[in-house]
Order: sequence, then C-alpha cells, then structure tokens
Amino acid sequence: MPLVLGLASSHAPSMFLPPEKWQQFYPLLTRGLPQPPSAERETATVIEEFVSRIDQAFAVLRAKIAAARPDVLVMVGDDQGEVFSDQCMPNLAVFTGEACSGSCNLDQLGEPLDANHIVLQGHPAVAEQIVAGLVEAGFQPAVIRRLVATGKPAGGIGHAFTRPARALGVEALQLPVVPIFLNAYHPPLMSARHCLELGKTLARIAERLPERIAVYGSGGLSHDPRGPRAGWVDEPLDRWVLGRIAAGDHEALANLFTIDSDTLRSGTGEIRSWVVVAGAFAGVRASVVDYFVAHHAVTGIGFAVWPADSGLPHR
Repeated sequence: MPLVLGLASSHAPSMFLPPEKWQQFYPLLTRGLPQPPSAERETATVIEEFVSRIDQAFAVLRAKIAAARPDVLVMVGDDQGEVFSDQCMPNLAVFTGEACSGSCNLDQLGEPLDANHIVLQGHPAVAEQIVAGLVEAGFQPAVIRRLVATGKPAGGIGHAFTRPARALGVEALQLPVVPIFLNAYHPPLMSARHCLELGKTLARIAERLPERIAVYGSGGLSHDPRGPRAGWVDEPLDRWVLGRIAAGDHEALANLFTIDSDTLRSGTGEIRSWVVVAGAFAGVRASVVDYFVAHHAVTGIGFAVWPADSGLPHR
C-alpha cells in the first residue's frame, strides 16, 4: 500500500541534552573557532526555549506516527564512523536483521558508549523486500543481516538512528524499524538526483507490500560539527530546502550538491535524507513543523511531515 507517513528532522546531539548541558557541549563542537555575533544572543533563556521547541516538535512527530499506525518505520540516516570505518564505508546499506542496538550516550561528554542502549526491533521480511526492490531498480545496497559495529564497537548502531528513535517513541510503540544507511560525509557521495530516485523507489516498493510503512529522514540541516564552519548556519540554504518541500517541488531539490561547495559538505550533506523522503512523496506538499537557527547546537534545526497538514503552520 502507499506510504502512510513521511517524517524528517535534524539529529544534532545537543537536541537531546538538557538546556544546562548546551553551554558545556558548545565549545567541544566549535573548538575555539570565531563564532557569528548572533550566537551571543543565545542566552540560557533562549536555549531553554530551543529545548522546549524541540520537545514540542518531536511530540508532533510522535502524534503523527500514532495516528498513522505504521507497521514499520524505515529510518534513513548516515553513519559517522560508528557502524562503518575505513575498512568499509558503503554509500547505501540496509539492515535486514531481527534486532540491533545502539547507545544514546555522548562519548564527547565522557558518557560510556556501552551504556544507555536502545534496542531497535527489525522487520526482516519488509527489509528483504526493500533490498530486492532496490536491486531491481539498479541500486546496489550493502546488506547487513547481523550488525557488528567496526567504527565504535561499544556504541552499536549510530546516533542518526538511536536518539531520534527514542525521541519518536519507537520503544513505547514497539514499532519495528528498518534502518537504511545513506552516506553523507565520506566522498564519493550520492547525488541529490540519486537520492530522489531512492525515495521514489522506496515508495514503489511500499505500494507492493501489505504493511503500513512510514519513512523518516534523519539529519541536517546545514551544519559543520567540529569543522572549520562549526557554529555557522546557512539559513538561506535551509529555508530554500524547507520551502521546496513545503511546495512539493521535489525536482528543485535535485539541484543540491551539483557543485562542490564548502557549505554543502560535512553535516549539511545529511540533507540527502530529507531529499529521500521528498522523493518518496514526490509532488506532495510537506508541513514544516518548526525551524530555527541554533548556533549553540551548530545546526539549523528543522522538523517536517508528509503529507501537509493544514493545522500545522509553516514556521
């Protein structure tokens, strides 16, 4: 049957921290780089408002999942040397096993990666159908039937999946998950056009299956964590992307990543996950649940749902 729901959100680590830890984590992300003057306006009160808005946005996404009643959630996210390493770094991989786990902790803050794990129950039948459909369409996904992390062995599956899954209420809903790894950091990278086609292919696969399937894109928007532009956010780029998905103009998104630009590298490359969801809902308008620039999280933070809901304002 057709996909029942599309979701996307940022997954910056600060988003899952209490307000008092944002100031502690900020210098670890920026590493002494000069920061934009507007960062000085992000007082403790402002950061508390950020955290409140994040909580409210995830509450909207959880409510959408509960209303859509999916049988499985396909999560599209990147890997930053967590499951994968220089030994093997696929551009596209699908987990087809019974279950996997990963830590929600932050090792940068000294939190152990062998603790605070979330278990993601898989859906092998749907995952295998996704793999078969991707291969039929010309994609060449790596297939992971047993997840063994080589980048950060104690951490398991990476933060693109663990923290958002917890925030989306996957555990409470006992919602099976099919993780799809989409490389966003390590060249050569998939083009935006290819990501759109990936999303369209996922939609066609879902139409052939009896299960109710939702898809979620994890990551972005513009950010360069611990890089030379850490703390600087490309708000015009973010708002252009959000404007295109709100208009259902998925074809315009194919223009992303067609040039080599510093601002499109690093974490900004995670916008590919949003493009996949836009492709899966080609021509369908999304609702932007919220967006704001958070220098202290070094990220443009956004949330969106497909199809558009007239009750959700475009912020």
